[in-house]
Amino acid sequence: MRYVFIVVAFLFLGCAPKYDALHVRQSKVDTLTEDILMLSSSIDANEARVLANEAINFPIILAQKYDLVSPPTFHNFLINAGIKERGLCYQWSEDLITQLKKHHFKTIDLRWGVANAKEFDEHNSVVVTPKNEDFNKGLLLDPWRDSSRIYWTMVSRDSEYRWSENLQRSRYFGTIK
Repeated sequence: MRYVFIVVAFLFLGCAPKYDALHVRQSKVDTLTEDILMLSSSIDANEARVLANEAINFPIILAQKYDLVSPPTFHNFLINAGIKERGLCYQWSEDLITQLKKHHFKTIDLRWGVANAKEFDEHNSVVVTPKNEDFNKGLLLDPWRDSSRIYWTMVSRDSEYRWSENLQRSRYFGTIK
């Protein structure tokens, strides 16, 4: 049984995430910027661009820091087995929201989203809203789901998860009071 685990582990250890080319990332930054701006006319365009750039590029730095393997569920297995140290969804979210918070956005709030709270398949992510707007009208930023390639959608349109806000974590990590 031990040998089966070792063989399976070596098969997956070679599966590193494929990083997008720089020009592809720039088009994603542009698209994400537009999607952030579509949340509200009150959002500053420069803030939206900074946020989009960080959301697209910072997870690539995290993937290297975490020594990421794909798929995300296998990386989680390696963490739970004590082989890897970091890279669970809540850790991606903590690191991303901490990085975004450094920009002190004036027109954007950063919030903590949770799906399947306190279940074995709980999932956490960052949600962006216009300042003082409703969480459920926010844009979800999920760096874990696609192994460092940011996944984004409106909170209300995510077909994979039902999101709610964890206010305690939003207040701790985010920009709301």
